[in-house]
Formats: sequence, structure tokens, C-alpha cells
Amino acid sequence: MSAPLESKDEQFAVIEANADRIGAIAYNGYMQMGEKGTVVILRQLDSNTTTLEDWQIKFRPMSQVENMLSDWKHVGLQDMLIRYNPEVSVICTFLYPSGVHASYHFAPDPFPPQ
Repeated sequence: MSAPLESKDEQFAVIEANADRIGAIAYNGYMQMGEKGTVVILRQLDSNTTTLEDWQIKFRPMSQVENMLSDWKHVGLQDMLIRYNPEVSVICTFLYPSGVHASYHFAPDPFPPQ
């Protein structure tokens, strides 16, 4: 699998700039669906900024992750999803057009965000 289009530092900058929004989407998605999941951040080939548009950021419950990421069990995302507590933390996954993805676990402050 090829490398992501952005470095970890660039991905962390996106998380920091949108932590409250990512946290709120994750918490609301979990409360509505009653299932752990990840906030998927869709990234493009160009013009990747820290500003996210609505279409770029979506909650996906664990039961639907395999529809987007066929290797999610092999790369550790399944273990990450099983272990985290959606009442106090978030998992977000950057997804690129090539299928490359990277996931991060963090706790927005304060939590739960609204």
C-alpha cells in the first residue's frame, strides 16, 4: 500500500483544527446508532487544508467500516475500535483516493462535545 498524501504532522493539524467537530460527530453518531465507530475524514489529491467541508467528515459505525476499508482488521483499526470508550474518546480515520488510510485515537476536551 502506498503512503498517505499527507504526513502525520499534517494529519494531526487537521485533527487539532477540527477536534471539537470530530468529537461531536463521533459522539452523536455513537448515540444515534448505539455502536462504536470511526469518523472518516475523506481527503483529496490536492488542496488539502485543515478546513473540512461537510462531505469530507462522516461517522461510520463498526459494522460498516469493512465496506470502506477491506484491510481494517489487519492494520489494527478493529482492535483500536474494540478497546476505546466512545463516551470519552474518538477514533478518526483519514481516507485517501488511493485507498490508503491512517487512524488516530484522541480525547477531545471537554467531552462529550456538542
